[in-house]
Parts: sequence; C-alpha cells; structure tokens
Amino acid sequence: MRELYQVVEVGPDWYQENIPCQEACPVKTNCRGYLNLAAAGEFEKAWELALDPNPMASICGSVCAAPCESACRRKEVDKPLSIRYVKRFLSEWNHENVRYNGEPYRQAPAPVFGPPRGKVAIIGAGCAGLAAASELSKLGFHCTVFDALDQAGGTAFAGVPPFRLPRQVIDRDLNGIVGDNVELRLSTYIGRDIMLSQLRDQYDAVLVAAGAFEANSPRVPGDDLAGIVPGIFFLERAYRGLPVEVGKRVIVYGGGYTAMDCASTAWRLGADEVRIVYRRGLEEMVVDEEELTETMREVGEFQLLTSIVEFLADDKGHVRAAKCVRNKLGAPDAKGRRSPEPIPGSEFEIPCENVYLALGQAPDTTWLAELPEFRVKRWTEVFVDKETYQTKVPKVFIGGDFRTAPTTIIEAVADGRAAALQIARFLGQVDQRMPAYHEIVTLRRSSAPDDVGFISLEGELARVYHNMSIDYDRIPRQEMPKLLKKQRRGLFVEVNRGYTTEQAVAESDRCLKCNFNIEIIGELCIICGGCVDVCPMDVIHMVDMSDVVDDGLIPAVGRAKSWPGGVAFFLDETACIRCALCIIRCPTDAITMNRYGTVAAAHGAVLPKESIDDEIHLDLTVGAGVAARPLPLYSPSAWHNGNGKNGHDGSRVNRSGERGEISGRKSAVGKPMDGS
Repeated sequence: MRELYQVVEVGPDWYQENIPCQEACPVKTNCRGYLNLAAAGEFEKAWELALDPNPMASICGSVCAAPCESACRRKEVDKPLSIRYVKRFLSEWNHENVRYNGEPYRQAPAPVFGPPRGKVAIIGAGCAGLAAASELSKLGFHCTVFDALDQAGGTAFAGVPPFRLPRQVIDRDLNGIVGDNVELRLSTYIGRDIMLSQLRDQYDAVLVAAGAFEANSPRVPGDDLAGIVPGIFFLERAYRGLPVEVGKRVIVYGGGYTAMDCASTAWRLGADEVRIVYRRGLEEMVVDEEELTETMREVGEFQLLTSIVEFLADDKGHVRAAKCVRNKLGAPDAKGRRSPEPIPGSEFEIPCENVYLALGQAPDTTWLAELPEFRVKRWTEVFVDKETYQTKVPKVFIGGDFRTAPTTIIEAVADGRAAALQIARFLGQVDQRMPAYHEIVTLRRSSAPDDVGFISLEGELARVYHNMSIDYDRIPRQEMPKLLKKQRRGLFVEVNRGYTTEQAVAESDRCLKCNFNIEIIGELCIICGGCVDVCPMDVIHMVDMSDVVDDGLIPAVGRAKSWPGGVAFFLDETACIRCALCIIRCPTDAITMNRYGTVAAAHGAVLPKESIDDEIHLDLTVGAGVAARPLPLYSPSAWHNGNGKNGHDGSRVNRSGERGEISGRKSAVGKPMDGS
C-alpha cells in the first residue's frame, strides 16, 4: 500500500511529548535530567532535580510503579532504564555522604515564598495529603494534617511492606514536608475526636485525602468466618508489630499489589504454604513484572483462573477450606479485560487455616455523613468536580485515593499536588510560578570540537553536550542486586541491596537524552544520502514529494511539491539513539542536534512541567517570581536558537495510512532531486 506523509507544525507540545519518560510521570519529574546528571557524577544536583516536583521521591525510589520505565525509549534498543532505582541510589547517596555544617544531610521542607496566606486542614497523612501539604506550604499556607494512625505515611506506611520500603525511607520524605508551615496531628479520628463541621468552620479550606481502606468483600457464603480478614487490615497490623494470625496454610484471594504483599508477608511470618487464588490469568494481573517475579520466587503457588464460591468452616467456626471453581476467560468487560466465566462441574477445595482478602478497597464515607451534602449510599455518589476537586460544600475538597479509588503512590502524589493548586486558586492565591518558557538551541558540528556547543544565555555561557558516552548503546541494564530467598525471612530485612556508584553511573549512561532532536536544514542539504546510509537504526528516509500531502497550512509544502523530483526527509524520532553519526557524516553541516528546554506553568488540574537543560536547572518551588537560579526571561511564546534569534518554522512530516496518522515524526522539506 502506498504510504502518504503529512507535514505538521511543531511546537513545544511536540518536543515535550518526545521526552516520553517525563510525559508518563504523573508529577512530570525530569527523569532524563537527573539521569544525565547522575551519569556525570553530579549526585547532589541530580537528587535536587528528582526531589523538585515530588516530595515523596525517597519513597518512590523504592516502590514507585515507575510508569516512566514503561514509556522509556531505550526499551526499543534493549531494556528500559532503571529510572526508579537510580532515584533510590540518589536518595541513599545524599543521605549517607552529604554534610551541611558538619551535620548529616536531611531532606528539608521546601522554601516558602510570600507572606502567610491562610489555614488548610488536610484529612489523611498519606502520600496525597502530604504532597498537598508540601505544595500549599510553598505558597504560604499553614497546613494541619490529621490522621487516625499514630504514624504518618498512609498506605506507604500501613500497606507497603518494610522489606520493600524501609521505614527510615518514609521518615526522609516526612522530614522534607513537616516544618513551620506543616503540622501533624496523629491518632485523631475525624468524626470522633474532631468533627468535619468543626474543620470546615475553623479553616479556610479542608482537603479530604483519607485514602481507600474499606476492603471489598467477595460476597460468598462463609466470608465472615474466623480466620478470614481483609488483606489491608492484615498488612497494617503486621507492619505495626501488632498480633496477626498466620497459619501454616494460607490463601490470598486477589491478584493486585495488596495480594502480592499479603503473600510475601505471610511467608515471612511463618506460613509454610501460601497460595494466591486469582480468577484471571497472569497476563491480566495489574502488577509490575518485577514484583510478580519476586512474589513467585518467594511463594511459588498461584492458583489462576479460579474463583472462590464458598468458605467452609470447621467445628469451631474457623475457616478450614475454600471451595473453588475453575474459570475460562470470556468476552472483555467494560474496561477491556476479559471476564472470567465458571466452568460447570470443575469445583474443588483448597484447605487452609487463614484467608486474606485482597479484592480491592474503597473509601469509607460514613464519617462524612455529618454534613447533609455527603449523605449518599455509595462513595461514588459523592460529587467532586473533576477540574477543581471541589465538593458541594464550597470549602471542602477531595483528592487522592479518596477521590479516585486505589491508585499508585506516584498517582496519589500527583493528585494531592493538583488538589493543592486548586485550593490555592479557590482562596484567591493563583499559583505564582515562573512564566512559561521554551527554548530550542541548535548545536552544529562546527560549533566546537568533540560535538560540544556553546550557547549564550543572557550574558552567561552554558555548556550543552549532545555527544554520548563511549559504548552507551552496549551498556546492559543494571539489575538491582537482591537478597537470596533464604536470607529474606525477616519482615524488616530489605530485599533490594541497592546500586553501587559504578552501577548507578552505568545505568544512567544508558539514557538516550530525548530532549535532543535531529534537525535537517533544507537550504544546506545536497541530498547525498550519507545520513541515510550511516544511520544504524534506519531512522532517516528520503520521501518523494508526490507522497507528501499538501493541506495548504504550510506554504513551503506547496512550493516543494512543484519541484520536479523533489524529496523530503522523514525522521523517526522514536527510534533515534542520538549517536550523531548522521551529523558527523553530513558534508555541509545541514544536520544539527537541537536541545529543547521548557518550563510550563500549571493550568487547570495539570501540573507544571520542567525540562530545561540540567546545567541551568530551575527550582520549581519558585514563588512570587523569585527563582532559586536565574531564568532567562524570554517571551513565553518565542523560540530561540543559540544566537538569540527566532527559530525555524518547525514543520514536520507525519506518515499516514489506513491506520491513521502516526505522530512523533519530523522532517525538513528537501530540495529537488536535480538540485535546481
């Protein structure tokens, strides 16, 4: 089939989306930036960059779901970067090696800009509530965070195993949040120790971020027998050192993160046989590959495509077995997952002493019913505006898992920050961040030796590199060193041993630097084809102008289509590994490498983005127009090259066919084949 190509205008959004790790991160962490700094040994700067948009960065270094890794372009070469564990290394390295005035490093609360602005009550000291408190405190609000537990951390403390997330790591992030503007009130039950109506009357705004700790029930006969407990309840008691019942034979019913944690925890507490019962197959489990692999290594017993239809009791009323039925997968449900269907006549029993239910959780809204606006039958009926996070009670907002149902830690952090920005707007304090800023710097091969370019920014010289490390494309993914199974029995013995400095640098060196992009300047191109020949990833293609669609939006396309035998260059940025061989090969310096930088302000429920070059990194805790480092004050809408002049027209070629347009491609329109 003939392929057609369409030229599209390229703006900041295109460049930003071409940095897939940051786009996939819910808080828009500049992953690429701290990896590049870590590769250069700049561990303090790298940690500052990692911590900037994420006050729970130490926690995320150990247990983040790492959507950035799923999006990482390096997986097209071999395996994605281990972004999460480089962040873990940075947290460890800074806390172990950095000293200030002779004292060990401590994550300090973010600086506060501006005068005191008001008081906000936050219900829930989990990741969403603490992230909201951190964000509001930067803007000058005093936050009081209430929690029913006697320790802060929410799910990170009560639901994530200490053998995956040591408690001292949680304390690091708490140190970076609790301060003059953030106060913790623990062991405080809202609805008993203090009423929601009191908080509404005493504070300028209230954020409900109490998480989702109401366990779902299987709703089968016998689900109330002794020995059957919700998984989240079992984990919370176990991790707080409270008595829990763990028999020799344990069933964990469910297939998510809570189920994996229940199984690994029960094994560590002495269970001889732990069996995970899940009604679908491995492919349908919503668990990352690493955690699934580690659970299988420790537990090893997975009863897949199986549903429990009844729990059977012994003569003392204690569970003795689960009656099960085998399933087959039927048609996809509303979310696209194939629904399990029972196979008639396939019933069987699994003997057990304990059952931990891990079938998901929901928020408990009973304590909200004090206010008539919250008297609903189901938590999903509580009205929350999607943009403002505001409820029908004007001063009350809802965020985190209490709004969305259980999500990942990094998603909860993002939701808490977004809710905080909406509260600030509600109270008349618009988020005072730096204005939007975009920059494109063209680095020519002839600018300096060894592919190093020098650019001038408001009178200051900033070094910009686009050359890669030696053999960067051959460095294998550095797998996390782990304890052997026989060494893991302790509940508080961390499984991950951590990267060495050499491993962290090597892993960071694998980054493909996706803020750099190839640019072909048509006026200099002689269409020799050298770039096409030398490219190891088959990124560059010559496209006949007759196959380029002219929609009239870009005049240059119409002119180029009139050339006899004219061509355009099609570049697949998603496959580019930044080797720069095309730049070196080009005899006329027509191919360049562009570095893109941006600072995008928050709007609506969208968090700000920061992808500026690491050498002139900006602190996003900026308030009232004051920056931790100088920012070149360019016009928000202007683009600039290395000489401070307006940039090119930014046109790109997109390929389209029967499956529709494929975005993320770019090209510069070439000259006629005959050179006229």
